[in-house]
Amino acid sequence: MWHLLAQGGVVMYPLGLCSLITVAIGLERLWQFVEAGRGTRSMERVRAALRQGRPEDARAACAARDSIFCALTHSLVEHTDDPQPALAETLARTSVDEQLRLSRYLAIIGTIGNIAPFIGLFGTVLGIIRAFADIAKIGAAGPAVVARGISEALVATAAGLFVAIMAVIVFNFFTTWLDRIAHRADNWASELVALAEGAGRATDA
Repeated sequence: MWHLLAQGGVVMYPLGLCSLITVAIGLERLWQFVEAGRGTRSMERVRAALRQGRPEDARAACAARDSIFCALTHSLVEHTDDPQPALAETLARTSVDEQLRLSRYLAIIGTIGNIAPFIGLFGTVLGIIRAFADIAKIGAAGPAVVARGISEALVATAAGLFVAIMAVIVFNFFTTWLDRIAHRADNWASELVALAEGAGRATDA
């Protein structure tokens, strides 16, 4: 396998780096996304605490540090005395900030998915150039003469496509996951505003 990859020429170095970056970011984002969804388990306790007018208990019930849902809950507790429009705007900003945090580095994977085929194509061109250079050097065009250059071209093309496909799959996976988290976070923010309003009315009564 390593001998085959070595036949791809110099472009295998940037392609290898791109693949390592994709795997590293993918694993790091996987951890962050899993952490972001942890707060859903404590939602019912948060609802109960807010309905009873105990915002600090709601904060204590949602302790997952990197959860987008807990971040929204903590933001609500810190601004529980704000009027409803201001509170809704605060929660919307918190949701956007958390979504931006989750989407960090995904653009790098998307860029790798776009440029990897062109890096492979560049290796293909270099392989063809090598094949013609060997023909010019030896003065013949038999299969044995051009085999090295053609092999380099094909390996570079395959490697570029492989890295691009892997990056696109990872990018689409996390983009879809982020859309789902964002939708649930928006719903949770709206529910928090409604719960805070209901708790305020109960307190006034």
